[in-house]
This record gives sequence, structure tokens and C-alpha cells, in this order.
Amino acid sequence: MNTATAEDLMMINGIGGMLSGRIVNYRNKIGGFVADLQLKDIYGLNYELREKIQSYYTVKSPPEIKIFSINQASVIELSGIPYINYELAREIINYRLLHEKIGSFEELAKIKEFPSEKIDRIALYLSVE
Repeated sequence: MNTATAEDLMMINGIGGMLSGRIVNYRNKIGGFVADLQLKDIYGLNYELREKIQSYYTVKSPPEIKIFSINQASVIELSGIPYINYELAREIINYRLLHEKIGSFEELAKIKEFPSEKIDRIALYLSVE
């Protein structure tokens, strides 16, 4: 998945120039796909198309990433993770300080503005000790 070109992706029935461009641009934006489930974040790519893509391409060699502890990461480290901007990173730190620690990824859903629907993808970059 991390080496497929836009032209490669357009060979799949249902993937045109617009979608293949979005896939490649998103992959570049996040520094490479860590897991196939990150295809969920691409606008216009429904379940059937994701399944079709995964029958041809999959993440076999994800980029090397640093996994941060959600209970020790700084605001800057958290905001460097795809899906987490600076403001959300500050909210996570504030929640962590108020509750002494974060015990599970599900607990993050209690934070205002937290994208709960993306917990599975955020968990690719974080650990809970």
C-alpha cells in the first residue's frame, strides 16, 4: 500500500484519478500508512472500495514510527501524531493531569472534541501503560 502509485490504484475497478490521488496524497501527508484501516480516513472511499483495494494492496512494510505513551507524551509529541492537533493534544494533557493518568483508549472519548470514531487509528501511534 505504501508503494502503490496513483496509476497502480487506478487499475482497480472503481478507483479513478480523483480517489487514487486522494489515497496517495493522504499517505504522503501522514508519512505512510501504518495499517490498512487508515484507508477509512480517505473521503469518498467506501467499505467496498477499501476491500477491493486491500485485495490488491496491503500495508506490508509500514513506516518506522515512534509509539508514544499517552501518559508521558508532551503536547508537542501528541500534536505530531496524525489525527491529533495542538489543541486536542492540550486537552489530552489536561485530562491526564486531572485524572492522574489515562487507563484506556476508550477513556479518551470523554475528552471534548476527541474524534472517538478514530480511536482505532490513533491507537496505532500511542500506548497506554
